[in-house]
Amino acid sequence: MTQQQTTVPSDNKIMALEAFEHVPNENVARYLELGQIIDDLVREKEPGMLVHALTQSSRNEIETVFRWLEVFEDSAALEAHLGSNHVAHHIEQLSNGILTGQIDLVIYADWDEDTRAYWQDRFSAVNFSYAAVESGFYRQR
Repeated sequence: MTQQQTTVPSDNKIMALEAFEHVPNENVARYLELGQIIDDLVREKEPGMLVHALTQSSRNEIETVFRWLEVFEDSAALEAHLGSNHVAHHIEQLSNGILTGQIDLVIYADWDEDTRAYWQDRFSAVNFSYAAVESGFYRQR
């Protein structure tokens, strides 16, 4: 990208992300309460979110790792999700001692280099990576 891109790159392909959140075991009940609240709000307010699913990824004596699977209709739906007041409020609540460490975010998308650079910058506050897709496709809607 030769200059800083400030608008969402146009991309009408479905994309997905996984967000891994590390929760001390003593905070799991509150985390799950907050998870249900944000899930209900996303269902109600974000028609571009095709899948929004919370699962437990792992657990040990110290922490539980939860995984959000989010599938978006397109890049605009992802930007709407990240820019929403309900997601900002949810992240603020999680930042007040609910999580341990950064969120690990993995993106699954068929984006060109400019689009990748835009999102790399957009996700600078989390531990961010792209999944290496060995085989597969991304449908356009």
